[in-house]
Amino acid sequence: MKKLMFIIFVLGISQGIFAQDGLKRANLYFERTFYSDAIPLYEQLLEHHKSPELIKNLADCYYRTFDMEAAARWYTYLASNYGSRMDESHYFKLNQSLKAIGDYDRANQVLLDFYAQHYGADKVDQLKTEITYLENVRAIGERFTISNLDINTPTSEFGAVKVDSMLVYSATRKHTGKTFRWNNQKYLDIYVHPFDGLNMGDSLSTDLSKTINTKRKHEGTFVITKDRKTLYFTRNGRKGTESEKIKNLKIYSAERVDGSWTHIRELPFNGDGFSTEHPALNADGTQLYFASDREGGFGSFDIYSVAIHKDGTYGNPINLGEDINTDKKEQFPFLDEADNLYFSSNGHPGYGLLDIFLAKRGDGIFEKPDNLGLPVNSGYDDFSLSLDSSGKTGYFASNRSGGKGSDDIYSFTETKPLVIESCRQYIAGTVTDKITKLPLAHADIRLLDAQGNIVESLITDQNAFFEFMIECSTEYRIEAEKEGYEDNFKIIRTDKERNAVNDGSLTLFLVQERERMNALILREKQEEAEKVAKAEAERRAREEKMAEQERIQKEKELEEKAAIARKKADLERQQDIEETIAREKSIVKENDRIIIKTPEIHFDYSLWYLRRESRERLGKVVEIMKAYPGIVLEIGTHTDIRGNAEYNRDLSQKRADVAKDFLVKSGIAKHRIIAKGYGETSPIVICEPEDSCSEEDHEWNRRCELVIIKWE
Repeated sequence: MKKLMFIIFVLGISQGIFAQDGLKRANLYFERTFYSDAIPLYEQLLEHHKSPELIKNLADCYYRTFDMEAAARWYTYLASNYGSRMDESHYFKLNQSLKAIGDYDRANQVLLDFYAQHYGADKVDQLKTEITYLENVRAIGERFTISNLDINTPTSEFGAVKVDSMLVYSATRKHTGKTFRWNNQKYLDIYVHPFDGLNMGDSLSTDLSKTINTKRKHEGTFVITKDRKTLYFTRNGRKGTESEKIKNLKIYSAERVDGSWTHIRELPFNGDGFSTEHPALNADGTQLYFASDREGGFGSFDIYSVAIHKDGTYGNPINLGEDINTDKKEQFPFLDEADNLYFSSNGHPGYGLLDIFLAKRGDGIFEKPDNLGLPVNSGYDDFSLSLDSSGKTGYFASNRSGGKGSDDIYSFTETKPLVIESCRQYIAGTVTDKITKLPLAHADIRLLDAQGNIVESLITDQNAFFEFMIECSTEYRIEAEKEGYEDNFKIIRTDKERNAVNDGSLTLFLVQERERMNALILREKQEEAEKVAKAEAERRAREEKMAEQERIQKEKELEEKAAIARKKADLERQQDIEETIAREKSIVKENDRIIIKTPEIHFDYSLWYLRRESRERLGKVVEIMKAYPGIVLEIGTHTDIRGNAEYNRDLSQKRADVAKDFLVKSGIAKHRIIAKGYGETSPIVICEPEDSCSEEDHEWNRRCELVIIKWE
């Protein structure tokens, strides 16, 4: 166990040391701009070390090697988990990455949210204005036809310019050579290709010059004077580390002598601590334009101009100012025959990364630049535009998807003019009488904005027609009024469809007609109220009748159920009685009566006391009545016919009461016993005349009968 724990401990230390060494190496590659080498190291470190600094560097590596999907993913992760550690540059790069992959809504929202939180309304409004501007440019549609040239390869080609019968362009070295570790491609050189052989791939491309192209340097963008005697080109500097050599670019000039480029000189306004790149000439060759990140600019790369004197010397570089330059990148200047300036920028309103812009020259200055539009511009880098003398065709480079790889050269032809218009729509309609449908000429119409301010007002023409030109994506209110009529209005919310016509037609109601209609409506309401009240009363009557019928029906059903239950209970009780009679020998049916049969209970002549044997016999009755508490018993006593009837009736009642009293004292409830004296009315033995019966016969008539009159 101790050995295992030691191994785990050692492995943990080893992994920690490996992670530290890997992070140092990845950061070193990053600082040296070896982004392609740094990416796999950062990706490997993510499993154990997902810090904000690592994520920032990884996202920047993908951004600078143009893997925009990966860049967007990691900038999004950074914003979600370490948003407070991000500055504006990272939110800007997230915005650009999202634009590159076509997610413009989210790209715009990222910056809107950031500006709202950190800068306030002015910055947000500026961005919204730029978004609207780009929508206006997009609305022009595709201004160009473009075509990917056959000379393109999976590596980089850009900066193409037609020079006489040749196409001159920059590309990664086409033969063996050292790899540039920024993106693991070879160094750049300048090539020429016969113009009539552009459809034959890059096999006809050759070095511009062995003196211009070097083995361990980049040679890139260039410009050639109209007399073809002077070449200005970009090359990286000589001093500093390898990464500093790449970062710090300089412009050189070369002279053409006896068909060869010679007398290569570094221009005097270069510097070792900054870059000077992308030379361009005005139409008469007296001004050299270039991009530079030198001190004193507006931020990153700005575009400058410098005078070329007749004696070959140069003036001082002049920044083109804030209308052209921003705090982001402005690069790759080009001037057409009219000295209009084309350049690439990611600081002006664009569709993602570098877009190409046009600043027309008027009254000796450059006007505010406009985005050149689609499809020359895309979500990726679009740059190094050049035009022929017609100003309608030319070349540009882009690393957009769908190409052959990295930067590709495209030819283009302009098919639509660059006319940027704000999105406009119209509200049009007529004003009519609501009842007659006839047009109402000379009605007053007002157009109001969402805040209730009057934008425009007019009077309808003879045909009652009106029309306003309005903005897109805006809310308006149309109001109409005319003497003798009620006012009316309509709310209209416009969308982004350009030149759409919104129906603003309104109907007005004549005041007198409204009064008549109101009276009619009031009468109809009263009639309707009466109708409703009547219907309600009828409804309640129906409901009450139905309720009564339901009550009667329920009572009937309950009674029927009760009757059935009683009948069933009677049958069950009768069955119990029958079973009891069958079981109890003392209970018998006699004629139509059920009686408790006991030995005879007789009374002495003219007396009503119970004999001893009678009390014993009544004891049996007590037992039965206790055993069957549902029995109600009638004690019926009788006399013989001797004596008068009234006397006999009174005597028999006394005998019945004595018997009842005995049963009550024996524990039988009074309500279960009915004592009734019958006198001489029901003899067993008929004695007519009186002396026709023996004493025994008379004794039979002096009896006590125990009749069950109710059995529950």
